[in-house]
Amino acid sequence: MSGILVGVLATLATLAVLRALRFLLWRRRWRRGAGHGSRSGWMVRRLARRIDASPEQERLLLEEMDAVRIALREARMGFLASREDLARALEAEEVDASSLESMGARELARLDAVRRRATEALARVHAALDGRQRRALADLLRSGGHLAPRAAP
Repeated sequence: MSGILVGVLATLATLAVLRALRFLLWRRRWRRGAGHGSRSGWMVRRLARRIDASPEQERLLLEEMDAVRIALREARMGFLASREDLARALEAEEVDASSLESMGARELARLDAVRRRATEALARVHAALDGRQRRALADLLRSGGHLAPRAAP
């Protein structure tokens, strides 16, 4: 092989390794959790500032966001595990309706667990905020969280 071709291949290999490392570091930072510098933690802290939350309220917001994130991750892992069951059902000679029904029931139960956890989190956050903070949070929700203040109707 010519020296130029070897140099090009070595450069491409180095770039591929660097890109893979960057991706792995990004995934690690993203999965670290809401309270540990992740994007969602930053968003919760910004939200806490916007509604003038106390440090205790901010901690509660972070804890509840983290709890919902964990519930979502557990449900996702369950969904991924169900792929093998679905694959077995599809490769069988005949469709087993009862196994598909039970698989569907498990998936609905996972979704219901996430819904319950999110409802509990919202109830705890609602109880921790005063009326002014709840109105500010509602206004942010209505406006999509944009920085520009909404005009009074």
